[in-house]
Order: sequence, then structure tokens, then C-alpha cells
Amino acid sequence: MLKRIALVLLIAVFAVGALTAAGQKEGAKAEKKYTFYFFSVGFWHPFLIANIHGAQEAAAKYPIDLVVLDGRNDPGFQANQVITAIAKKPDMFIIDCVTEQGLVPALKEAQKAGIPVFCTDRDVADFSLRLGHVGSSQVQIGNQAGQYAVDYLQKSGRPKPWKVVVLQGQVGNIGNTERVKGWYDKLNPLIKSGDIKIVAEEAADFAREVAITKMQQILVKTKDIDLILAGNDAEAIGASIALEAAGLKPGVDVQLVGVDSDPDGMQAIKDGKMLATVAHQAWLQGDWAVEMGWKYLQEGKKPPIDKWPNSDIITASFVVDKTNVDKFGPFGEPLRKQPTDPITAPPLPY
Repeated sequence: MLKRIALVLLIAVFAVGALTAAGQKEGAKAEKKYTFYFFSVGFWHPFLIANIHGAQEAAAKYPIDLVVLDGRNDPGFQANQVITAIAKKPDMFIIDCVTEQGLVPALKEAQKAGIPVFCTDRDVADFSLRLGHVGSSQVQIGNQAGQYAVDYLQKSGRPKPWKVVVLQGQVGNIGNTERVKGWYDKLNPLIKSGDIKIVAEEAADFAREVAITKMQQILVKTKDIDLILAGNDAEAIGASIALEAAGLKPGVDVQLVGVDSDPDGMQAIKDGKMLATVAHQAWLQGDWAVEMGWKYLQEGKKPPIDKWPNSDIITASFVVDKTNVDKFGPFGEPLRKQPTDPITAPPLPY
């Protein structure tokens, strides 16, 4: 299901790109054209496709040729892409880093070549190598998911101690580390008081298949579980599959809270199989990254550090549950009637 959704979104992404290119060719006369390279983590997840889609829709407003590259979730492969692109002498790099450290050497070469860099979604470890970044506060996302879980348990009437399973994302990924910290900010007071017991904690790599396996292993040891906190919706869906196979009803016997507000997660909420997720606006982050690049080329401006420390713009994140799931598209973006319908993004906050 996830792969099918990703394919549909990817087709929509490149349909927009084709229309953009055609429209620009018709209207282009003496107007200067700019070339932006967009280095994506990969095309394998709907969140990443939504991020690309936002960048394409922003680029469509300007004389920008946006070249989108698939990083294949491989830091070495993405670094080689950057090195190869430097020789093309483009006007701008927009980068969603596979890993925070993986592009440091390559971006040093881009800096030497005078190519400006902005990051979207995942940042680079060395902030001096880019002019700005737009993304999420992973600690805040974890706080929101953790608080929602705590609030639910306190109102649930379930006997204490409440049994909680924690499914982390990818170990070593800074986003995962910060998200888990956010969870425990909210869980720890109740763990210390004895109201919550963590019955298992595993890393599931942000992947549905891994989450199925990890959850199956946990369920061999115990089925006494009240709630699962999952690193993303893919993990939550994987956990729910394992629960059903073990004879438990997700959303009834065991509650699940995820992150991303991806299409499958939102459908699971509508179906009553998942309690909540946290949206953090992939589309807007892609849109604003291109807007930041354009603003820099035209006006020399980047996010001011007095308002945005490290020139790091944080987009809003918010909980999606049964009360508001019908009010948003995937990842918290505004609703579209068709996948290729354009959305008007709010202006850059500087």
C-alpha cells in the first residue's frame, strides 16, 4: 500500500514538473533562467515525495529549472551526486541530507565552488556549509506524541501501571534521537511514579516490515500492552499488523500513536485502528526551501539568526486524530481535490 501511494505521489510530482517546464518554455524569452538542484533522500517514502512536490510547486512560480535527484537513502551515493552536480555550476543546491555527516566533505567542495546551499527536512551537521534550513523540531514532535499518549492513558480507565511499548526509528539518526527524547520528556514523570511501565523498546528503522518483525518478537514475550509509541506511521502500521496476527485489535486492545500523518496513518485513524499521529508539513518545507533559495539570489537574504538561531526555520507540527483527520491532506498539508492541484503556501517568515 505504501509503495503504491508513493508511486501515485511520485507520478503527480513529475507531472507537475513537466507542466512547469512546458509553461516556462512557452513564456521564456529574455528572462534569465536559474538552475536549482534538489537532492532528495530518496523516492521511497510519501513524506519525501511530498517534500519534493512542495519544492516543485514553489519553483513553478519563478524562472527556475528544478533538477530533482534520488539519493537512494545512501549517503555515499548522495555525496557523489553533489560532487558531480558541482561541475554543472548550478545557481543553487537544495538538500535533504540522507545523514547529517554524510554530505560534509561534498558540501565543503560546493562552498569552494561558490554554490549556495539551503537544506530542507534533514539538516547537515556543519551549519557553516549551508545558508539556512527549514524543517521540524523533532523534540517538539516527540513531546506532542508523548503528551497525547499520556493524556489518553490518564483518561482511559485502564488499570495501572500502563504498559507501553516504544518503537524507535533508526538508531544513530539525529531526528530519531531527538524524537525519542521528546517522548521521554513526557513519559519519565509517570515512569518514575510507577504509573507507566515500558515493557519493551526496540528500533524499527522507520520501516513497516521491520516493525512487524520487532512487534512479533515482543508479542511472544507479552501481550499485556496498553499503548505503542511508534517512530513514524509506517512503524505504527507494521505494529498493528503484528497485533492483528496475534489476535489483538489495534485501536481497541492496544492503542497506537505515530508520527508523520502519512496517508496510511490517516486512514488507520479513520478506521479506528490508530489513536493519533503528528503532522510536520513536508510539503511546506520543500516549498519554503526553494523560496529561501530564490530570496537569497534576488535579495541576498537568509533566515536572520536573531529570530531563527543557526538560520533554522522550524515549521509548525500538530497532532492529527479522529477530531481533525478529515481537515488535512497527507503530512498536514491543505486538502487538494486532485494530487496535482496547486496549494498556496504561507509566505516565508522573514
